[in-house]
Amino acid sequence: MKNVLILFLAVFPINVVCAQVGNNLEYAGYIKSETWVKTNNDNSHLFLSAFKNTFDLEVEYKLSNEWTLFVHPRYFYDFAYDIRDEANFDKNQFKMGHTQRTEWLRDCYLDFTSDKLDIRIGKQQVVWGQADGLPFLDRVMPFDLTYYWLPDFADIRIPLWMIKVEYSPQLNSTLQFLLIPDFEASRSAPAHAPFAFKANTAWEDFKAINASSGGTASTTIYRPPKEFENSRIGLRWRSMIGNMEYTLNWLYGYSNSAYTYTDSFTPIAGSLGHYKVSRRHKLMHLVGFSFNKSFLNPGPLEGWTIRGEFAYLHNEPTYYGTDGSRKLTERTDKYAYVLGFDKSFFTNWAFSLQFCQFIHDKKTFKGYQIINAYTYGLMEKIENTLTLKIATDFMYERLKPEVLIIYGDDNDGRVSFKTKYELRDNIWLTFGYYHFWGPPRGSNGQFRN
Repeated sequence: MKNVLILFLAVFPINVVCAQVGNNLEYAGYIKSETWVKTNNDNSHLFLSAFKNTFDLEVEYKLSNEWTLFVHPRYFYDFAYDIRDEANFDKNQFKMGHTQRTEWLRDCYLDFTSDKLDIRIGKQQVVWGQADGLPFLDRVMPFDLTYYWLPDFADIRIPLWMIKVEYSPQLNSTLQFLLIPDFEASRSAPAHAPFAFKANTAWEDFKAINASSGGTASTTIYRPPKEFENSRIGLRWRSMIGNMEYTLNWLYGYSNSAYTYTDSFTPIAGSLGHYKVSRRHKLMHLVGFSFNKSFLNPGPLEGWTIRGEFAYLHNEPTYYGTDGSRKLTERTDKYAYVLGFDKSFFTNWAFSLQFCQFIHDKKTFKGYQIINAYTYGLMEKIENTLTLKIATDFMYERLKPEVLIIYGDDNDGRVSFKTKYELRDNIWLTFGYYHFWGPPRGSNGQFRN
């Protein structure tokens, strides 16, 4: 097996402002420069994947004891597209080289807080899940996967304009209501970008080959209109049973992810034919729950925390086909859950072990098998995954290494390592390293080359 190593090299966040003006205004921010390089083990060639520079500023203004305004702009520019001179790389500059449209405004909301009622109105993130490295209940926000799942989830969630209301009828209990009239689709890297999904690149290559023989292949993208009646609605109940925290979750609306459908196919002699394909978002339900329990009393479980998440996805589209080829898209039900076991050893070594399962309602449909949405590789009805996260610190918490290992039952996985070093109070250096392995049509194995 030919393994390829991905290197995430040198992140320098510099804290440029952190201050309070009077009693009402606070602001903080940073400048960050990060360089990604990739190395293949079959030669010594190193090539630049990103030279990304980010400016981030957070401003909070207290209007009164109950009302607060928060504004969070962020802008980045990737100089790698100015340095490299490669056709496939350069054509992605528009989508990946700088902040798109109004995405420079990361958060912008107005907060109302009181003893029992909190209201947040504006552009924001809502987090439902707590699993390491994988989303289960965390499906409220769309995701930006232009760098796969490698950055922190807080950075790849796409904030939306919404209303969040939280009401506490009793101590340690909260009912959360979400009204989300805004819509943004989850996105992935364009074809031939460093972290482009194999399915995306294969489709672009197919269109080029088909066109050379006289055929055509077009894609039409349908987004749900940004109208009030298309708003997504969410509810979450959070409470305690003894010392165990639990949540009950429900979300209804259009899926964040778009799914591919073949609208028409006309065979043409001498070519692969005329294809019309669409990308559509479908209405679906998410129902789930989570729990978190820490054991503090003396005994064999002392010091352990056990947590879990379960998600039932009703009417989520699923791809069926043969290995490497999608034949049709069918709405089915899916189930996913994760069990996590956390404990600190040797004072400051935090270990987190997770067991996850993804279960499809139908293994086959009209004679075709389930295929991976990222790669069009074959999948089983039940997919098992193990993860292990280890984190610690040295030098009075100035040096903080962390590693996350994700392993699937098809021998598909990745290792994500990063260590953060505090040079001064306002200067940090981070070094990261990513290694992928697995079959070429696996979610992680697709990036081994």
